[in-house]
Amino acid sequence: MSTPVLPSGVEGAPGSVEKCPLDFARGERFSIGQHHVGQALEAELRVFAPFLCPELRLWLLPPEARSWHATDPLALGMPYWAFAWPGGQVLARYVLDHPTLVKGKRVLDFGSGCAIEGVAAAKCGASVLCADLDPLAGVSALHNASLNEVALEVTTAELIGSSLEVDVILAGDVCYEPELAARLLPWLRAQARRGVQVLIGDPLRVPEALEDTARLATLEASFDGDPRGLTLWPTHVLAFR
Repeated sequence: MSTPVLPSGVEGAPGSVEKCPLDFARGERFSIGQHHVGQALEAELRVFAPFLCPELRLWLLPPEARSWHATDPLALGMPYWAFAWPGGQVLARYVLDHPTLVKGKRVLDFGSGCAIEGVAAAKCGASVLCADLDPLAGVSALHNASLNEVALEVTTAELIGSSLEVDVILAGDVCYEPELAARLLPWLRAQARRGVQVLIGDPLRVPEALEDTARLATLEASFDGDPRGLTLWPTHVLAFR
């Protein structure tokens, strides 16, 4: 794949117009539960330089894409992997600005989606595993890694409750619902007690869930699904006290 070239002087504008190679050739469709993602969504993906991380390139779904206006979002398989969420952006920026946090370490990008934080960690010399239950997120992570000339591994395994041999966990925008936060955070706290460095990127969608964390940084990240930074949202890098 050739390296996309963004318009001069326009950070975050759509880049290459070549189609995203998400293995939809010959009409193949990935099945996610009872829903499917097909060629219509594939054709709408574009290469962006994320607002907070202009040195990265990611295949993302632009706000003007017709899929944004779908009457049944589930018909798209809920493509969370097609966006650079605020929590992932701030973690990626934090890692890029503090590369010694991850250099030479084993990093888990939990709930990786498009893998913006995993790609950032890999660029800083980490050995990265991206974990997401959605198999298309893994495919997206691999293509985004290739786009940035780094290597990483992916898994669709359910990791909550497991004991992992990792040094750092990056968890961006994973506490977007109270029920999910209640299930996930005890496991992340347990990993922190074991000595794993756990960094959470979050705009405090469920603020009471993260009251036992310390803020390491606060950045103005582009709002959900906005790769260009037209709407900004204060988003935090958090660690357990």
